Amino acid sequence: MAGDYAILAQVYDDIGLSAFSKRMTPLVMDFAQHHDWLGRRVFDLGCGTGASIEYLSQYPYTITGIDSSPEMLAVAQKKLENIGVNVRWLQQDIREMAVQAGTVDMALALNVLNELNSLRDLETVFTLVQRLLEAGKLFIFDLFTVQGLAEEGSRGDYLLHDAPDRLTAMLRNQYDYERQMYTAHYLIFHRRDEGWQRLEARRILRAFPVQAVASLLQRCGFTVNHLVQPDLNPYEPGVSQASQVIFFAEKRAA
Repeated sequence: MAGDYAILAQVYDDIGLSAFSKRMTPLVMDFAQHHDWLGRRVFDLGCGTGASIEYLSQYPYTITGIDSSPEMLAVAQKKLENIGVNVRWLQQDIREMAVQAGTVDMALALNVLNELNSLRDLETVFTLVQRLLEAGKLFIFDLFTVQGLAEEGSRGDYLLHDAPDRLTAMLRNQYDYERQMYTAHYLIFHRRDEGWQRLEARRILRAFPVQAVASLLQRCGFTVNHLVQPDLNPYEPGVSQASQVIFFAEKRAA
């Protein structure tokens, strides 16, 4: 996985992998503020190339970006240095965060948690985030549903990006129904100063039942204040049909 992101970091924004975070960050922040969230200290977990931080940096937040990939962090740092933003960057696996307890008003994780391997990994992250947050503050994250990942896997092969003078990317989708695991295979032709590069990378996403995730949050000391679809309409487990869901989980007071 680390090697795959060393490759994908070069083209991540160009081929649209940061588009969801870029689109959703203003929406979830506005939603949180309209439901009484107040705070300044924001941790962006799995910050990637900094799509969420680009938006957050327009406001007087104290921002920390965490990602396990040095290549992704390097892209984010370079991009944000150009606009004079002061962000603390941490190269850490979010399952192994070493941070001071009770020091954050919001933890944000967009387009991240489906990359974890199991519910046990989710529990590890939830426990660390619960420790990180002040009581009454929010953990906001999205997940593809089982339905959503199966739909992604059924899309077949297609041209993801085509700029013939500098970058072409093709995507092959696969879904393993038995393991509820989606694999995206990327074939990339990237023009650099020294000529054309042929690159290959993959992302593996795993589906987790929404109700199981909600129950796990409860056990880890959170209350699920809102469970919504990307259009911010409510999601009702067992009733709603949605490819992705967004959790607004509040740390309960001790």
